[in-house]
Amino acid sequence: MIIPLHGIFLSLFFFTRSGWNLTPTFFLGLLLFIYSSITLFQVFYPLYNFIALQVSRYYFLCELLISPFLFLYNSAMIQRSVPIRKYSHLLIISIVFLLFLLTVTIRGPVSIIMIVVFILINTLYLAGSFRLIMELIGETGFGWKHLRNSEYFVIIFINLCIAVIVMLNTFLYLIISVNSICLPQIPKALVIYYIYCRILKGAGFNN
Repeated sequence: MIIPLHGIFLSLFFFTRSGWNLTPTFFLGLLLFIYSSITLFQVFYPLYNFIALQVSRYYFLCELLISPFLFLYNSAMIQRSVPIRKYSHLLIISIVFLLFLLTVTIRGPVSIIMIVVFILINTLYLAGSFRLIMELIGETGFGWKHLRNSEYFVIIFINLCIAVIVMLNTFLYLIISVNSICLPQIPKALVIYYIYCRILKGAGFNN
């Protein structure tokens, strides 16, 4: 409970700081809110719904739901001069969530097709996220010394943590039982509490 509740608290903090405008701070709050909501779903769904015993193999798909929001945050942070096509992304995100809901309720060949489309869309978002990161790191003169003192260190760290967690939890969800579904949530504290510590240290999320 501590991890998602802190994440939701932090997301409200960032929403307030952003003035509800589409700034990097707003997208960071949105990223944390979705990440925490996914965690709540993964923790509580198997506790109160016996159907979870039948669909536990789909739990790793939850991890991919963060992909569009990670891409939006990266875009807002790295490409600040490029306007975000919010309506286009909102439509795609709606389709992604609809596909996820359908994959846990529908069986048969149609379900397999929807899973493939779901994974493809989110994989493309992940690929886009890391393309932005690699372009940032590849900029001329962007060395380790500059990176440590840069505001971009936060976004690179967040991306690396989420990438590791997605791969780790995807593997764990395939081999563990529903009764142990809470265990893979523990690494997510790295992302939430890292940002929490940044706030306590007086990090200025002014954007």
